[in-house]
Amino acid sequence: MKKNTITHYLPAFVGLFLMFCLAACTPDPTDPVPADSDSTVTEIPPIDYTPEVNDPVTNDFTMLKACIGSNSGDAANLLTQNGFILNEDLYTKTVENVTKNISIWPSGIVKQGELYVKGEELPVMMPIFKQWMQEFHASSAFSKLVRASYSMRVDGNNQSVDSYEAFMSALETISPNSKVSISFYGNDIYANVYEIYISAGDYDHWVELNIYNARAGQPSDEFTESDLQEADLHKTILISKVDYLTFRPRGFYAMNVQNPVSSGNEIPFVAQYQAPADFGWFKLFYQTTDNLLAYGTIGWMGCGHLEFPESFRAGQKLNSGLPYPGQSKIAFINDEGQYCTVSAAQEVGLQRIWQTLSKQEEFQHYYSNTHKKVAVYLYTPSMGLGDPADWYYLVFTEQ
Repeated sequence: MKKNTITHYLPAFVGLFLMFCLAACTPDPTDPVPADSDSTVTEIPPIDYTPEVNDPVTNDFTMLKACIGSNSGDAANLLTQNGFILNEDLYTKTVENVTKNISIWPSGIVKQGELYVKGEELPVMMPIFKQWMQEFHASSAFSKLVRASYSMRVDGNNQSVDSYEAFMSALETISPNSKVSISFYGNDIYANVYEIYISAGDYDHWVELNIYNARAGQPSDEFTESDLQEADLHKTILISKVDYLTFRPRGFYAMNVQNPVSSGNEIPFVAQYQAPADFGWFKLFYQTTDNLLAYGTIGWMGCGHLEFPESFRAGQKLNSGLPYPGQSKIAFINDEGQYCTVSAAQEVGLQRIWQTLSKQEEFQHYYSNTHKKVAVYLYTPSMGLGDPADWYYLVFTEQ
């Protein structure tokens, strides 16, 4: 049986996240752009966090999607009702001499479902790949994506594709004798991660639809009531936490630092970073190493932990936010603690972070009392065989 796709797809996801067309990501520290060279970006519509509703089961995609978050027994019943037969821990269905295989796991609440066909030639697999892409695009899930990446390698040549329409058009030009590695990766506002992948080479013949949600069955919000206090609004630094996958707020921490610097338009970070071989860590300080702002461990084959701040509290959500000010007022910092700008496509992530935080009373208060640029750091406690469900942004605002 094919190995668990949690270990199959996440290395590719981690490797690609810096290049995602819609990704909000830490800029590459080896190629920084001057931080005052703001790009002109059209502000995107805010995310509409409606409750998740599964579509009626009418095809492969909606069937697999309906399994995620359901009880494993209910998922098993759904698969058998749609003609799949359980063989040990694998569900199979053969139609016109093509066998589709489904794995769902774990027992209890289903967090991952994998549908695949293996061993067929490209002319057989490509229509299946197109079908799954079309079913996904027609579903309600596609409109809730906040990241999407289209990757194509055909006969050794990489092709750049940045939209569903361009992706589907490019598929039509591929010769049936080509060697290909083609994939879609993305995630939606409910933390569902999607992969649709096809590979046809000398040894590998595989087409796969994978849906994974590490938080299936869990509440979408960590906090239900505000814990913001007046004293929180009178400290030096506000550290806000924003979820990587969903861009939902995940609380705040307010603190004072020694000898705050009033001059300059950037927070004076000092950074230390140890890349994970097995385990690594990062530390961010204010001005000197006497002022610790954040410290977290990083696991290459596991998951690290944020050691400081130790906890975050619920902020106060407001009805309206602030207009996005551009990268002259909010920007990413890299592992060296340096401010740097990103491309217009990557800046979409900054806009989403801004839209989230600017609806928080604590952020509005700190931002209204600062002349310094807000700093965004992407903390990835799990890397290598990591899981983006573990990741989040730490956002620093000084007043």
